[in-house]
Amino acid sequence: MTKNNLPAGLALTLLVFSASSLEAQKPGDGCSLLQTSEIQALAGAVKVAAGKAGTDNALGSRTCEYEWGTGGNVQSGRSFLTISATPTSKLFPGTDVALVGQGLVADAKSGKANTAVIPAVGSAAVYESDAPIRVKTTALAKGNMLIVTLETSDARAKKDQVIALLKAATGRL
Repeated sequence: MTKNNLPAGLALTLLVFSASSLEAQKPGDGCSLLQTSEIQALAGAVKVAAGKAGTDNALGSRTCEYEWGTGGNVQSGRSFLTISATPTSKLFPGTDVALVGQGLVADAKSGKANTAVIPAVGSAAVYESDAPIRVKTTALAKGNMLIVTLETSDARAKKDQVIALLKAATGRL
């Protein structure tokens, strides 16, 4: 790139990045699946920062990440809530959704510790916790795999609240 083209190239790059951040604020992004007030109820008195929308164009995923608290990680007082919705057909191309649902609930049905089937959410839904600081809820609904993950110091104690968030997000797909 010549000296004369550098400012034009930089301006174009900034325009593209600006457009992508504007795109993230449109209805239908990952942050539209939950309301900030719903997440604030989970966080209590600590203020929840605005969600950061994202996408994965290869899979067609839309995501949103929320953070609150102090420190840089869960151990130092920070909490994280992540939502993602990905078309099932992109995650498991050519696979029958019923088979995906069977696989999703298999661990919970087998009695694996800290797992449970969540009834009446989509075609299949589960709760899982592989550590006391992390809970994950997953649902197959409306052609998507929807995942709501909470990482916080007492995540397992918030199981019912995270399940309620999954239900709310499923209703907004």
